[in-house]
This record gives sequence, structure tokens and C-alpha cells, in this order.
Amino acid sequence: MLNIGIVGCGLQATTIAGYLNIYGDDYEVVAVMDADLDFADARITEKKVVVSSDCRRYNDLNDFIANENKLDGIIVGTPCSLHTEIACKLEKTGTPLYLEKPVAITLEQLEKLYSTFKDSQTPVQISLPMRLCPLVEEVKTIIKSGKIGSVEQVVGYEDTCGEVYFSTWFRDIEKTGGMFMQKAVHDIDYMLYLAGSNPEEVCAMRAQRVFHGNKPFDLSCDQCNEQKACPESPYNFFHKRCEADSVAAAMKYRYGKRMCRFSKGIKVDDINACIIELENGAQISHTQNFLVRHQANRRGARLYGHCGTIEMDFSGKIKIMSHMRNQLEEIKMPPPQLSHYGGDKELVYDFLETMKTGKRSRTDLIDGNAIYSTLACLCARESADQREFVKTRIG
Repeated sequence: MLNIGIVGCGLQATTIAGYLNIYGDDYEVVAVMDADLDFADARITEKKVVVSSDCRRYNDLNDFIANENKLDGIIVGTPCSLHTEIACKLEKTGTPLYLEKPVAITLEQLEKLYSTFKDSQTPVQISLPMRLCPLVEEVKTIIKSGKIGSVEQVVGYEDTCGEVYFSTWFRDIEKTGGMFMQKAVHDIDYMLYLAGSNPEEVCAMRAQRVFHGNKPFDLSCDQCNEQKACPESPYNFFHKRCEADSVAAAMKYRYGKRMCRFSKGIKVDDINACIIELENGAQISHTQNFLVRHQANRRGARLYGHCGTIEMDFSGKIKIMSHMRNQLEEIKMPPPQLSHYGGDKELVYDFLETMKTGKRSRTDLIDGNAIYSTLACLCARESADQREFVKTRIG
């Protein structure tokens, strides 16, 4: 029986906790720490997490640390701005950690995290599932086969609906660190993995083109008298965009009350782009767009070598185009299991292995080089804000 603790019952943390029995392992959550224990109970119930009948509950981290020294693993899903502080405090327990991304939202936090764990015996697995998903692993196998030669350039893109990032707590950049940290960190991580090198220098841009304005930051849609005129209102979410079953259903949005997207307090970018030079001289470029809807959504990348190009799409399609012969090979991956394109299944596998055997995860902060995607994204945000190239340095 694995005894698990949860510190901060966020959505992804409880999702992973609910998956811990998928390989047949017996587990129980025996200790929970959250500032809002009623919310924690609701989220744990929603995600069908197996909880001990005498689960210990805390609203103070120091009490949790003082009393919980016999856990097999701890899942950390606090607000993003607290990830570094919480992880560093838990390091002294020696208990394997599963740490939600972004692991840090400032360069200072990342330096602290690195200095705490670089020589630590405490394993810390980072929630970066896309690197582990079957699609990415298949592309990695193709690269290793030599079909395209060494990867010289990766061009990635994510065009995705930004509903949640501008209508809920994610719109507070002080809590989330912005969209490089919230979204691009996943894509940059898998692209670094496929390119086989770490970041050296970054340049980037970010902008607010649509989701900003002059409305009060605390204005919610249910308090607004512009429901019919506003293209982003729950009224038009239902009436014009044909989503949800009613205006009432549209009003009950994911992650809490729907807040105004045209607030003057929003500092989160709705478009951004970065270029990363790697230590081996290859380049990665990545763009994000959070304005799109429906059929305009897409996510994927092209990888270029001297001998060929790989085009990968997270709908499950891979194309291998030879430069040496007029030849095209297409692969259609089977539907993924579980969330994040099947990557969460692999994250759970690694965390279970770490708890049972001590083997470090493929997305370990230090051993798995998972720190570099966060570093690249923090440097991208700094580059965009300072309008200058930024060297990636840690330690």
C-alpha cells in the first residue's frame, strides 16, 4: 500500500492522484494540506481519488511537514506562484515529490529551486507530460533511426482557445507567470527533448491584441449589463457560438466564475513567439495564439534535418518527408489513453516507479533536464519584456 500526501488540491494534482491505481497499485491519500479544505474535499471527490478513512487534514504546511514523515510520495498542486517555495520546504523530508508546472514563475525562484535540488537525494518529478506521450516518443524513435539526419531546426505552434486563461484566476499574471510559463513550457520541453540539446540564448515577443480593455478587473459576467453586445459573454457563448446547453450552463464556467476578458487589469499575453538557440547550434521557434476557436485549433511542429523533415500533429498524425528521395511516409497513431495526449499515463508510471524503486523520472528536475524548459520560458518572457536577447544561465 502506497501512502500518499497532497499539498494543494489543484485540478491536475488531483487528476494524477486519481490515476495512481491504473497499473494495479494499491494506494491511499492519507494526508492533505490545503488552504481551503472544503474545496480540497470537493476536488478529491470529483477526481475519484482514493482517500483513507482517517485521512489527516492540514491548512498549514509546517504542520504537515512536522507530522508527515512516513509518506511514500507527495503531490504538489498549489497555486503556481507557490510551487518553488513549497518544493524547497518539502525537500528536507526526502519523500519523492510530484511537482506541478510551472515549477517557478521568476528566474529568482528557479535559481532557488535548482540550488536546493541539484545535489539533493529527494527526487522531484515535474508535470511535463507531452515529452512522454506516445506521439513524441514515436517521433524520437524516428529521429534516432537517422531518417532525417540530426535535427537542425524545430518550428512549433499552438493555436488554442484561450477561454480559461482570460476568464478565470489564470488571468492574474502574478499568480501564473504568463503564457510562456502556462502553455509554452510544455511545447518547449518536448522540442528540447526531440532536438537533443539544451537552450543557450532566447529572443521573444508577446502582446495583448484582443483580451484587454477598460473594464474593472473584478467584473464578472453575471454582474455585467452588456451580455447581448459582448462577443465573449455567456449569452453569446450559447446564442452565437452554439456552445453549452443554456446561458445558465455557459455562466457556470470551468475553474470558477467567468470574469470579464476586457479588463484593464489583465496583463496576460494572447499571442507570443520565441526563438531559442541551442547549445549545439540548432534552433527552435514556437508561436502561441489564444484567439482561435473550433476548427482553427491546432498543435504540433516540424523538425528539419539535412535528409528529411518530420511533421507531427497532436491529433495523432506524423509525416516523414525525405529530402533525398521523392518519398512520403505517413503514420496515424492510435487514440491516446488518459489526458495530455497519453502523457499523464507515463507520468504516473514514472512516479510509481520512483516511489517503489527510487528510480528517477524521465522528467526529473535535474536528472531529466526538466529545469531547462522552465528556464527557456522564463528567459523568453524576459526577452519579450526587455526587447533583447537573453542568455540562459542557471547555477
